[in-house]
Amino acid sequence: MIDKLNPTNIPTTTGLISPSLALSQVALSGAKSHRDVRTTNYTRFGFRIGDVGLLVPMGIVSELIEGAEIYSLPTTPEWFKGLMNLRGGLVPVFDLKTIFKMQTGSNSSSKLLILNERAKAVGIMIDATPKSVELGRPLPQTPPLPPILQQYSQGSYVKDQDMWVEFDFDGFFRAIGSQLLN
Repeated sequence: MIDKLNPTNIPTTTGLISPSLALSQVALSGAKSHRDVRTTNYTRFGFRIGDVGLLVPMGIVSELIEGAEIYSLPTTPEWFKGLMNLRGGLVPVFDLKTIFKMQTGSNSSSKLLILNERAKAVGIMIDATPKSVELGRPLPQTPPLPPILQQYSQGSYVKDQDMWVEFDFDGFFRAIGSQLLN
């Protein structure tokens, strides 16, 4: 006889089966194929730089700071705004508009978005408050983007005529951070 909680009759100490086994045995209600499952909309957190929206990676801690004091460093590129003190730790601050060579309606960014925490934290100057974005299926091909953005793009979406890009922040900031050291 097959136990309803353990259909494979594998003894368990709790009487429960593993999540992966449970998912493999559940019929997807209303889904005709695996493709139907991938078209489900999901919500992500993102911010805009010019005409492009960048999606914050899932699982990354973020914080919005207004009026932060940033200390510039001599002989650094224009796109490196400097360092800020965040709860006793130094956080490098970058201007992505300058890095991506994008024109926006505003010449100055008043808000600072902190991505990640502790030694991995980076600050990004932004013009507008980040927002939640409901996304559907990714585009089959990424539209033209600034070259450095294209290099670190991991997919793109369109929502209400706005483009949103899945962006490899870790790889990108490691690469530009090494430019500062040279």
